[in-house]
Amino acid sequence: MLLGSRRELTSRQVSEAVGMPTYRARRYWRALGFANVPDDEPEFTRADIEALSMLVDLVRDRVLDETQTIEVARALGRATSRLSATLADELPKFLDATGISGAERRDAGRQTIERFLPEMDKLLLYSWRRHLAVAIQQRAPHVGSKGPTVTTVGFADLVSFTRLSRQLSDRDLESLVERFESRVADLVTSYGGRVIKSLGDEVLFVADDPTVGADIAIDLVEIIRRRPRIPGVRIGLEMGQVIKHAGDVFGDTVNLASRLTAMAEPSGILIGPLLADTVAGNSGYQLSPNPPVQIRGYGLVTPSNLRPSEPNARIFRGDSAGRWAPTGPTDLWTEEQHS
Repeated sequence: MLLGSRRELTSRQVSEAVGMPTYRARRYWRALGFANVPDDEPEFTRADIEALSMLVDLVRDRVLDETQTIEVARALGRATSRLSATLADELPKFLDATGISGAERRDAGRQTIERFLPEMDKLLLYSWRRHLAVAIQQRAPHVGSKGPTVTTVGFADLVSFTRLSRQLSDRDLESLVERFESRVADLVTSYGGRVIKSLGDEVLFVADDPTVGADIAIDLVEIIRRRPRIPGVRIGLEMGQVIKHAGDVFGDTVNLASRLTAMAEPSGILIGPLLADTVAGNSGYQLSPNPPVQIRGYGLVTPSNLRPSEPNARIFRGDSAGRWAPTGPTDLWTEEQHS
């Protein structure tokens, strides 16, 4: 049902149909995130031939070279693998909630998949096109790609996660991580930042504008503080040059932001010296330099604590009816009030 036809072709038959050695075809297969299949095992369908042909044509028509095509395939595999794992994890939960069991459960699962599969196909294409439009608009790919990019990098880390993981049930721990990741992702994206990846108890995000990065950090501490079911968060921030590759970021700026996160106090924001110098003149922030600290690989570094100049007032202000209203992304704070 999911593959569209029966698996009846071997890897050798697929590679011969495309006109390339099996070892090269396997490079694309592994890049998409799939394990090698024995030569004589009928694992593939006509769709696999079509997919491999499309990847090969990108190289043959000089749209991309082979290294770039492999990298695109790897990024596609990572994204769709995570989406697929999420849907596969959520399906049993849905069936549990319906109370269906026994022989009827398999049929109910199949019916559910048949119902949402066409919509997911359309949503996947829609989401991919939308994200591509945003990425091209932000990155201006017609400009030369040489050299690193200056950006603001932040890590948001749940406080006492190791202790909590020993105390909470698996279901409660899963719920905690989901709430944390969703709150961080909603806030970061609402400001125009970008979540690079989630690591369970830690989220890595970036923002092109240093003040946007600072605003995200300040509002995130506040929004987590107002969520009693989520423990505190600590955040490390620094701006500087980063290397962007396959949707990820690397370099000294990323590593320093990670080190600062580990040094930050619960519900605290610790920022690096370059970001501190950049936002020092902004009246919305209050900076408190810490004593210089020796950080391996960086020498003496003087981090600063970042706070809003008027705690709580920067995010919330009283409206004409005497209610609290946000100065940040309004829709997000409205959702927080209702949740």
